[in-house]
This record gives sequence, C-alpha cells and structure tokens, in this order.
Amino acid sequence: MQSQARLTATHRGLVRVRADLVDAINALGFISVFTLMDGQAVAEGEEVAGCKVTPVAVPGHLIAAAEQMCRTSGPVVEVLAFRPLRTFVVATERLKPKARELFRAAVTAKLGWYGAEVLAVREVARTDEAVAAAYAEATATDAQLVLFAGASAIDPLDPAYAELTSAGGRLLQLGAPMHPGSMLWLGRLGDAAVVGVASCAGFGRSSSLDLLLPFVFAYGRADAGDLLRLGHGGLIESAAGRRFPPYS
Repeated sequence: MQSQARLTATHRGLVRVRADLVDAINALGFISVFTLMDGQAVAEGEEVAGCKVTPVAVPGHLIAAAEQMCRTSGPVVEVLAFRPLRTFVVATERLKPKARELFRAAVTAKLGWYGAEVLAVREVARTDEAVAAAYAEATATDAQLVLFAGASAIDPLDPAYAELTSAGGRLLQLGAPMHPGSMLWLGRLGDAAVVGVASCAGFGRSSSLDLLLPFVFAYGRADAGDLLRLGHGGLIESAAGRRFPPYS
C-alpha cells in the first residue's frame, strides 16, 4: 500500500488540524503527515489526512516518538460534527418574486447541508417595529442561530443593530477581514448566535459566510475571534482557489 494510510471523514463536519503537531512529527524525519487545511468543511467519505514513510524501513524510535507526541498533545486532526441548530432567518430587503424564490432556495440548501432545523424565513420591513418583532419571534421559538440578511453595512443605526441591543442582545463584530463578503457581521441574542450579511444575495454565492458557517455549526456559537481568524485565507476571489463546503 505504498507504506501509507489515509483518514476519511465518517460524517460531515469541520476539520481542525494541529499544525504545530504536524510540523513536529514531520521534523522527526522519514515520517510524513499531510492534512487538509484547518477550518475546512468536509462531507462524509472525504479524505482529511494521510501518513506515509519514505524509506523501506524506519527506525522504531521515530515511530515511538510520533506516537508519544499524539498521546501527550491530543489528536493531530479531527472532524467536529455539525450541530442541528434551530435557525431563524430574517430578511429586510424588498425582493421580487423570482429573487424571493432564489433566496429561499439558497437558504434552505445551505442550512440543510449542515442539518439545521429551519424555524422560519421571515421577510420584514426595514423598520424598528418589524425588526424588533422578528427578534422577539426568534427568541420565543428558542432559536440557536439567527441569520439576518439586508442590514445596511454603513449605517450603525440600522434597525438590525439598534433593535438587537433593545432586545437585550449585542453587536460583537461589524465587518470581516475577507473579500468578497467583508460586510459580514456578528451579534448575540440571549443564547443565540446572530450572523448577518449585507444582502440576500450573500446566500446565493460562495463568500465569507461560507467560511464562517462551518465554525458556527461545529461549535454552536459565533464570536469575533472566529471571524477575525479567517483573515488568513480571507482572499476568496474565485481565482484564489478557496475550497467551500460541497453543498451540492
């Protein structure tokens, strides 16, 4: 078998890689460990890592050293299963019938891939009263994730932010170190994570949202640290070759 072994995912999830541990094992010599990128979403059956030896025979003390590293430092690579978060979707854009249909289809497809339970998709006016009612409904239905589309990225007084605070929540991060999709924003409403995009169109293409959602569904939360760490690899134009979740 060419003196190697491969690991495949037994479920959909988020790949987490201890890059420092990979480097340390590879520095031993003769043993090679290779993995997918940390923070990548994978489907069941996808290869996530492999290990091989270059020569025909490898000194036993190197194998022992690699095994000891793994025992004392934890797994080199793991796949965190996605959680079926109860998700409430809010849109404050006025959509024409065809655009509305495309938006709902895109939202359903993406959330369904993670196994989310979609509680509702609400299209509301961009007014204080309408947005406040949407947040109240999300809270009343025990939503674990609120996805908000259509908030103005340049207006700090947009109801999406103002009414979040009025409802007892808070804005955690406005803006993401990524392109396209730099207008992503995060909040918290009780125990629910709030993730917002500037436009409903953000659900219909691969963007910063698709790099953040795997973390949200793997950990059941979203904070500024999760978002800011994505700046490394945040140049996600199509030519950059960034791999997005295989929704199809």
